Amino acid sequence: MSYPNTRGQAAPPTREALRRELKSGFRRALGLTALGTVVPGAGLTQTRSRKAGWAILVIALAGIGVGAYYVLRTGLTNAVLSLVARPTVLQAIAITFVVIGILWCGSIILTAVQSRPTRLDKGRTRLLAAFTTLMVFLVAASSFKFAEYASITQTTVAQVFGTAPVKPGVGAQVAQGSDPWADQARVNILLLGSDAGVGRTGTRTDSMIVASIDTKTGRTALISLPRNLQRVPLPKASPLRGLYPSGTYGRPVCFREQKDPNDQCMLNAVWTEVDQYRQDHPGSYTGSVPGRDETRNVISEVLGLKIDHTVVIDLKGFSQLIDAMGGVTVNVKLSGFGTKLPIGGHSDGRGGVVGETGYFSPGVQHLSGNLALWYARTRAADSDTYRQARQRCVIQAVVRQVDPAQMVSKYPEIARIARDNIYTDIPAQNLPAFVDLIERVQKDNKITSVSFDKIPDFNSVRPNYDEIRAYVQKSLQPPAPSTPSTPKPTSTSTRTPTKAPSPTTKPYDEC
Repeated sequence: MSYPNTRGQAAPPTREALRRELKSGFRRALGLTALGTVVPGAGLTQTRSRKAGWAILVIALAGIGVGAYYVLRTGLTNAVLSLVARPTVLQAIAITFVVIGILWCGSIILTAVQSRPTRLDKGRTRLLAAFTTLMVFLVAASSFKFAEYASITQTTVAQVFGTAPVKPGVGAQVAQGSDPWADQARVNILLLGSDAGVGRTGTRTDSMIVASIDTKTGRTALISLPRNLQRVPLPKASPLRGLYPSGTYGRPVCFREQKDPNDQCMLNAVWTEVDQYRQDHPGSYTGSVPGRDETRNVISEVLGLKIDHTVVIDLKGFSQLIDAMGGVTVNVKLSGFGTKLPIGGHSDGRGGVVGETGYFSPGVQHLSGNLALWYARTRAADSDTYRQARQRCVIQAVVRQVDPAQMVSKYPEIARIARDNIYTDIPAQNLPAFVDLIERVQKDNKITSVSFDKIPDFNSVRPNYDEIRAYVQKSLQPPAPSTPSTPKPTSTSTRTPTKAPSPTTKPYDEC
């Protein structure tokens, strides 16, 4: 504000008026810089570069609007997974985030420069510069992080999930429309735990579980296969029939060297057997990992089920994955013979355990990845049958307790673990359908255990595969509806509270 003097000229503003003007201008510059940080270009619209500001603002709002519409139309999970399933789109998104970050940061700096009062003192100038630097850092860091996550996702999807196009009749048949599982009643996924590692010869699948999922209800049966199952049937097209023309693995003679003559040509040795056979007979097998494929085909013959997809995880990776999700709560049990389960160690062949580093105390407790792995793997104190039950319980606990927010917060670590330790032939483009399937499983929360030891007179050395297939089919049938019964009158006398089953009294195959 100016005042006329005696000669008709404007009087210079007073110091107080100048201070108020600079203070107001400084606040305006801070406010516009903050606004431009929250909404790209919004602060710039109030400066000399308003045209550029409006252009940036319109592009930003249009992008947000299109994204919001897509998420509302398809759902957040499907929207994210539709991008995850397209590596080229993810690469474009990573580049886009970098470009957006650069333009956004540039608009913030330009807003601060053009909104800064011309006669601002050094103290406020430095403060505005520091504030602008902080805003630019926040936007740049966020843009870089989004770009990094997009790049990590692209690499992880390419390495972990199948990239070949889905062939008719191969794998799960995902339908178009609102229900991706309208065309398939059950999905059977083979889960293999590999113990390949330093100092071990070949790849042994000591954990073999088929998750058979009812796609309508989400009811899931976890079918455990004993590692020591013998005389397994070979598929008709198996090249191993050149070594075992009977069609039975290990018969009439097992050519594999075994320490124990009673453990000859077991199911968990099929993978290594195939690797050795291909080495001796080049060209007998096609594919990059025929041992994995043959193991899947043999298990399909054993169960009489079509295996839709396979998931292989190195056991070290399983331990790391549980650590990344913050551990897992498990009802730790005693061994099948009522003794404490050892941590580490192995059987001495005389009913004892050597080399153990400690023992599990029974009861509900939160386990780290290493302890959860040992709880699932140990069999030195009992047998494979009880170990299979423990494995099923650990898998159920992981499925039920996985926390998406926790996994997102450790996304780079999870992605690294997946790339290094997990394989699956589930096509990337079918990820949205499988997320929907997992949600049905978690919602229903009905996971049952299927173990061959329930078959009368089951013998892993001389199994009856017709009985096994019939038992599996019976186990997959939905439970019969219960008939309501008339409740008995309750006594008015004081009743003793019912205690939860202890690890020793609860049936072992119940978690």
